[in-house]
Amino acid sequence: MARRNEDELDDIVRRAQKGDDQAFEHLFERFGRPLYGTIERIVGDRDGAEELLQDVFLKIYQKLSSFDHRSSFYTWAYRIAVNMSLNHLKSRQSRRETLLEPGQWAEVRSTSVADEDAVLIQEAARAAIHKVPPRQRAVLVMRIYDGMDYATVAKTLGCSEGAAKANFHHAMQKLRKYLKDFA
Repeated sequence: MARRNEDELDDIVRRAQKGDDQAFEHLFERFGRPLYGTIERIVGDRDGAEELLQDVFLKIYQKLSSFDHRSSFYTWAYRIAVNMSLNHLKSRQSRRETLLEPGQWAEVRSTSVADEDAVLIQEAARAAIHKVPPRQRAVLVMRIYDGMDYATVAKTLGCSEGAAKANFHHAMQKLRKYLKDFA
């Protein structure tokens, strides 16, 4: 069954490579949501993620002829999405978002009721994730949210497996530091 799905997807990609707009729309419908989720977790901005998703699919459309079918289409598209997300963060670095500092979390949390605590913890976690340097954040998102193993993370980012593990380790250390007031 899985092989059949792979063959069907391969056929859809080949049709899109030949200019079949309906096949390309199918790729967008099938992969748009998972790629959006990854982009949004890396860039931390829903509106920015929607715009970036459009840019990602524009780049996929422009580069589709260079897709050589050696990896899965999703892996190829995912790599484009991650790289464009990281580039977006680099270009946005000069206008950083204002986030709660770790010392402020305990103060805000102590004034909240139980239901608001869950929302605040989620917001604090989101803020903490976005304080982690972009490459470490990308590894964190791929490992935790997308469930990738280190080998896949390394292949996607074009680094060694050891570098992927080190980035994840450093990201987790930073998250622990940023979230210590919520422990």
